[in-house]
Amino acid sequence: MPTSLRRLEVGTAVALVLLGVLAAWEALRMPQGTPALPGPGMVPLACGVLLALLSAVLLAARRTGAGSDEPVPLGNRHVLLCFVVIVVAGLLWERAGFLVTSTLFLFVLLWSLSPLGGWRSLIAAVLGSVALRLIFQNLLNVALPPLPFSL
Repeated sequence: MPTSLRRLEVGTAVALVLLGVLAAWEALRMPQGTPALPGPGMVPLACGVLLALLSAVLLAARRTGAGSDEPVPLGNRHVLLCFVVIVVAGLLWERAGFLVTSTLFLFVLLWSLSPLGGWRSLIAAVLGSVALRLIFQNLLNVALPPLPFSL
Protein backbone atom coordinates (compact mmCIF):
# COMPACT_ATOMS: atom_id res chain seq x y z
CA MET A 1 0.00 0.00 0.00
CA PRO A 2 1.99 3.00 -1.20
CA THR A 3 1.62 6.41 0.39
CA SER A 4 3.44 9.68 -0.14
CA LEU A 5 6.62 10.51 1.73
CA ARG A 6 5.10 13.77 3.00
CA ARG A 7 2.11 11.99 4.56
CA LEU A 8 4.35 9.39 6.15
CA GLU A 9 6.63 12.01 7.72
CA VAL A 10 3.74 14.12 9.00
CA GLY A 11 1.98 11.07 10.43
CA THR A 12 5.15 9.91 12.17
CA ALA A 13 5.81 13.36 13.62
CA VAL A 14 2.25 13.61 14.96
CA ALA A 15 2.51 10.14 16.51
CA LEU A 16 5.81 11.07 18.17
CA VAL A 17 4.37 14.31 19.54
CA LEU A 18 1.48 12.36 21.04
CA LEU A 19 3.85 9.73 22.46
CA GLY A 20 6.00 12.42 24.06
CA VAL A 21 2.99 14.13 25.61
CA LEU A 22 1.70 10.80 26.94
CA ALA A 23 5.10 9.92 28.40
CA ALA A 24 5.40 13.31 30.08
CA TRP A 25 1.83 13.09 31.40
CA GLU A 26 2.43 9.66 32.92
CA ALA A 27 5.80 10.74 34.33
CA LEU A 28 4.06 13.54 36.23
CA ARG A 29 2.30 10.86 38.28
CA MET A 30 5.66 9.68 39.61
CA PRO A 31 7.75 11.41 42.29
CA GLN A 32 9.96 14.05 40.64
CA GLY A 33 12.42 14.65 43.45
CA THR A 34 14.77 17.62 43.34
CA PRO A 35 17.64 18.52 41.01
CA ALA A 36 20.06 17.43 43.73
CA LEU A 37 18.22 14.13 44.34
CA PRO A 38 16.13 13.29 41.25
CA GLY A 39 13.16 11.01 41.64
CA PRO A 40 12.08 8.18 39.33
CA GLY A 41 9.83 10.47 37.28
CA MET A 42 12.39 13.10 36.37
CA VAL A 43 14.11 11.33 33.45
CA PRO A 44 10.86 10.06 31.84
CA LEU A 45 9.40 13.57 32.14
CA ALA A 46 12.46 15.14 30.53
CA CYS A 47 12.53 12.52 27.75
CA GLY A 48 8.79 12.92 27.07
CA VAL A 49 9.00 16.71 26.91
CA LEU A 50 12.10 16.56 24.71
CA LEU A 51 10.48 14.03 22.36
CA ALA A 52 7.31 16.12 22.07
CA LEU A 53 9.23 19.37 21.46
CA LEU A 54 11.61 17.96 18.87
CA SER A 55 8.80 16.16 17.08
CA ALA A 56 6.77 19.36 17.01
CA VAL A 57 9.77 21.18 15.49
CA LEU A 58 10.10 18.45 12.85
CA LEU A 59 6.37 18.64 12.16
CA ALA A 60 6.50 22.41 11.75
CA ALA A 61 9.55 22.18 9.49
CA ARG A 62 7.90 19.46 7.42
CA ARG A 63 4.68 21.41 6.95
CA THR A 64 6.45 24.56 5.78
CA GLY A 65 9.13 22.91 3.64
CA ALA A 66 8.77 21.55 0.17
CA GLY A 67 8.01 17.89 0.22
CA SER A 68 8.12 14.98 -2.09
CA ASP A 69 4.93 13.24 -3.09
CA GLU A 70 6.75 10.18 -4.41
CA PRO A 71 5.07 6.92 -3.41
CA VAL A 72 6.63 4.96 -0.56
CA PRO A 73 5.74 1.28 -0.19
CA LEU A 74 4.69 0.36 3.34
CA GLY A 75 5.22 -3.03 4.92
CA ASN A 76 8.31 -5.05 5.62
CA ARG A 77 8.30 -8.69 6.65
CA HIS A 78 11.32 -8.30 8.94
CA VAL A 79 9.86 -5.32 10.80
CA LEU A 80 6.56 -7.13 11.31
CA LEU A 81 8.36 -10.25 12.53
CA CYS A 82 10.42 -8.25 15.05
CA PHE A 83 7.29 -6.49 16.31
CA VAL A 84 5.42 -9.78 16.78
CA VAL A 85 8.39 -11.44 18.52
CA ILE A 86 8.76 -8.48 20.92
CA VAL A 87 5.04 -8.60 21.80
CA VAL A 88 5.11 -12.38 22.34
CA ALA A 89 8.25 -12.09 24.48
CA GLY A 90 6.55 -9.44 26.60
CA LEU A 91 3.57 -11.72 27.12
CA LEU A 92 5.75 -14.72 27.99
CA TRP A 93 8.22 -12.86 30.24
CA GLU A 94 6.55 -13.55 33.61
CA ARG A 95 4.96 -16.89 32.69
CA ALA A 96 7.89 -18.69 31.07
CA GLY A 97 10.81 -17.00 32.81
CA PHE A 98 13.86 -15.20 31.50
CA LEU A 99 15.82 -18.13 30.08
CA VAL A 100 12.94 -19.63 28.09
CA THR A 101 11.67 -16.29 26.82
CA SER A 102 15.06 -14.87 25.85
CA THR A 103 16.12 -18.13 24.21
CA LEU A 104 12.96 -18.26 22.10
CA PHE A 105 13.28 -14.55 21.30
CA LEU A 106 16.90 -14.86 20.17
CA PHE A 107 16.29 -18.12 18.31
CA VAL A 108 13.40 -16.77 16.23
CA LEU A 109 15.28 -13.59 15.33
CA LEU A 110 18.55 -15.37 14.54
CA TRP A 111 16.86 -18.14 12.58
CA SER A 112 14.78 -15.78 10.47
CA LEU A 113 17.13 -12.81 10.03
CA SER A 114 20.61 -14.34 9.93
CA PRO A 115 22.32 -16.88 7.70
CA LEU A 116 23.15 -19.15 10.67
CA GLY A 117 20.49 -21.78 10.06
CA GLY A 118 18.48 -23.70 12.63
CA TRP A 119 21.02 -25.50 14.80
CA ARG A 120 23.56 -22.71 14.98
CA SER A 121 20.78 -20.22 15.76
CA LEU A 122 19.56 -22.45 18.60
CA ILE A 123 23.06 -22.86 20.04
CA ALA A 124 23.73 -19.11 19.79
CA ALA A 125 20.36 -18.33 21.40
CA VAL A 126 20.98 -20.69 24.33
CA LEU A 127 24.53 -19.43 24.88
CA GLY A 128 23.42 -15.81 24.57
CA SER A 129 20.57 -16.26 27.04
CA VAL A 130 22.78 -18.00 29.59
CA ALA A 131 25.42 -15.29 29.22
CA LEU A 132 22.81 -12.55 29.64
CA ARG A 133 21.41 -14.28 32.74
CA LEU A 134 24.89 -14.47 34.27
CA ILE A 135 25.55 -10.82 33.50
CA PHE A 136 22.22 -9.52 34.80
CA GLN A 137 21.92 -11.71 37.90
CA ASN A 138 25.53 -12.05 39.01
CA LEU A 139 27.23 -8.86 37.88
CA LEU A 140 24.34 -6.36 37.90
CA ASN A 141 22.29 -8.03 40.66
CA VAL A 142 19.01 -7.73 38.70
CA ALA A 143 16.15 -10.04 39.65
CA LEU A 144 14.96 -11.92 36.57
CA PRO A 145 11.84 -14.07 36.28
CA PRO A 146 12.71 -17.68 37.18
CA LEU A 147 11.93 -20.73 35.12
CA PRO A 148 8.25 -21.73 35.37
CA PHE A 149 9.05 -25.00 37.12
CA SER A 150 11.60 -23.64 39.61
CA LEU A 151 10.84 -22.82 43.24
